[in-house]
Amino acid sequence: MSSLFTALKIVRDLGPGWALKRLKLAAEVRLGIVGRELPFRDWEFRRADWAVLDGTRNCNSTAQALTKFFFFSEETSFARSIGNAVSHQADRLLSGEWPFFSRQWLQLGFPPDWHFNALAGTRLDDNCHWSEFALNAIDDVKFVWEPNRFSVAYLLARAYAGLGDERFPEAFWSLTEDWAEKNPPNRGVNWASGQEVALRMMAWCFALHAFVKSPSSTDDRVAKLLCMIETHGNRIAGFINYGLSQRNNHGIGEAVGLFTIGILFPEFQRSTEWLRLGRHLIQSQIHEQVYADGSYIQHSLNYQRVFIDYLVWALRLGELNNAPFSKESYQILGRAVHFMLPMCDPTTGRMPNYGSNDGSLVLPLSSCDFVDYRPSLQAAYFLVHHEFYFGKGEWDEQWEWLFARRSAQEARTRNGLPDVETQKTQSDSGYLKLVAAEGYAMLRAARYADRPSQADQLHLDLWWRGENIVCDAGTYLYNGPSPWTNALATTSVHNTITVGNQDQMTRAGRFLWVDWAQADWREYEIGNSCGAIEAWHDGYSRIGAMHRRSIAYLQEKDIWIVVDDVCGSRARDVRLHWLFANYPYQWESNELRLALRTPVGEFQGSVYCSTPNITRLITGGEVCFSNASNVSEFNERIYGWRSQYYGCKEPAISLAVETQGTLPVRFVTVLAPSTSKLINIDDKFVEVEASNERFALSLLPVGSERICSRG
Repeated sequence: MSSLFTALKIVRDLGPGWALKRLKLAAEVRLGIVGRELPFRDWEFRRADWAVLDGTRNCNSTAQALTKFFFFSEETSFARSIGNAVSHQADRLLSGEWPFFSRQWLQLGFPPDWHFNALAGTRLDDNCHWSEFALNAIDDVKFVWEPNRFSVAYLLARAYAGLGDERFPEAFWSLTEDWAEKNPPNRGVNWASGQEVALRMMAWCFALHAFVKSPSSTDDRVAKLLCMIETHGNRIAGFINYGLSQRNNHGIGEAVGLFTIGILFPEFQRSTEWLRLGRHLIQSQIHEQVYADGSYIQHSLNYQRVFIDYLVWALRLGELNNAPFSKESYQILGRAVHFMLPMCDPTTGRMPNYGSNDGSLVLPLSSCDFVDYRPSLQAAYFLVHHEFYFGKGEWDEQWEWLFARRSAQEARTRNGLPDVETQKTQSDSGYLKLVAAEGYAMLRAARYADRPSQADQLHLDLWWRGENIVCDAGTYLYNGPSPWTNALATTSVHNTITVGNQDQMTRAGRFLWVDWAQADWREYEIGNSCGAIEAWHDGYSRIGAMHRRSIAYLQEKDIWIVVDDVCGSRARDVRLHWLFANYPYQWESNELRLALRTPVGEFQGSVYCSTPNITRLITGGEVCFSNASNVSEFNERIYGWRSQYYGCKEPAISLAVETQGTLPVRFVTVLAPSTSKLINIDDKFVEVEASNERFALSLLPVGSERICSRG
């Protein structure tokens, strides 16, 4: 696609106003305007009068004020129960190991080289202005930024609260002093992202209050850190329009950063300005970024958690400092939380790994795994409702830090727990949840009002007994070595149909799609305990095809029958893809049947194709079965992988069935526990037996008003 044609489509899809704003910002960088407004300079360390008394910070400076944080040291006694759980991780940090994306630990040294790229094994220039970096040319800059977020400050604070070991506050101060020496204002890549600056500043604020009574927290160290925080505020405010132009987590994160500095440090010269601006931007951003049903603008469940954590931080600080946000702000947060809860498994806290997932965890304040969403959702639910959604558990630590435990414990005693909802569908956003006896399916059928992050219309996630049987591949890397340049955002790795070897949308960059595929759907009942939903999208209309997916499900038996029709009249390659979690399996090539031995029981998937087909089974980029001789070596490398944590991938089972010929084409898939017996599967009739009962489903011809009817 020509550059001009692509640019015109970008303007069409994102609007001329957005395009002009981005051109203006790019010109400011290229012409050196940003470099002149935020120039190199030295730290301006100065003395500051700073004290904390009974949870209130007394600022004896030009602006007399009292400010409150989430806790003070006497209120962290709850952390004694978790001290041993985090002390081992804190010791690893002191030995030079650093956590990356809540999963892997890499040896960087203590202190680390703050400009080292652990993915590429190279070091970035630390002597040029941050605006001069071409971030796309760096092998995933996130591996440089991750240690610089200072998420380890939360770890050290938690370990200190639990054990009282003075090594941990001393470690924090040593790291901040070294960081300041190696990262002068606006020099180096660690100043390039306003959101990264805000996250680092938030972590520093948390540690500052956690370590306030430690002997390591000398007046000189505190004064220097306050100067560093103020300088971070100047950086955020100086180029916040870029973060806002992205219309995603960057904008809300930078707004929360300004609000935090403004409300906690009224002695700063621009604190009043930052407080007002941050507050205004937070309220405008949450209106823009949360849809009416509570789903999030980035079409990502992890980024929605990022948004929720940001908002809980800001709203709670506002409450504590007599600057509450509007009632509507709480209502919007409540919508976002209530959207997430029905998809969160109450026993594991896991959710579908849907949409882009860069491994961000704004508030790492519990020992729960990264994939456990309960810490964030519990704290947010409590902020909105003053009661709890989940029972007691280690996920409570996050609200213990944010609410100093006392009011939270009172609410639990007073109100008990609300009933867990079993929401079936969420129509506004196109996240369609179908509930069965021991599991559920999530089908995505979106009508995009804002730019999509992945080309994944009609993707299906399937959960059974708490296991994510049919899963999303995740993200892995945004900008790694070939082929890992956000490769898992493409259509072909999702559980959907690919037509003509093309994505459903046209890719215009690593994070940008044009020609947005738009979907619609309807739901109906087939008979007792059997529901059906049909969805379709227009992404392939540009090549004369339409994908329509029908799902009939026996709710009491957890049997799912998926019918994929591709309508049209031209000759096209059509490919159905399923990604299964990496369980021990048995493959029956003649029947196109995959039998899985999961930890909670045996499960099966069977596929029928109405025309001759090519079938491939790939695990971890390696072909395990293929009845075709022409397998693309490059393409196979991205299949059969699953990434639950950014920067880490694990094998999964990729099953692809492809046919070549004239449309229309039909695929039929049956997904069910292995206790069910598949009697018949073809393009007209499916019969399944379960618990000595038979269920028959008739499939009407391709193009019929509805596909499924009771046989």
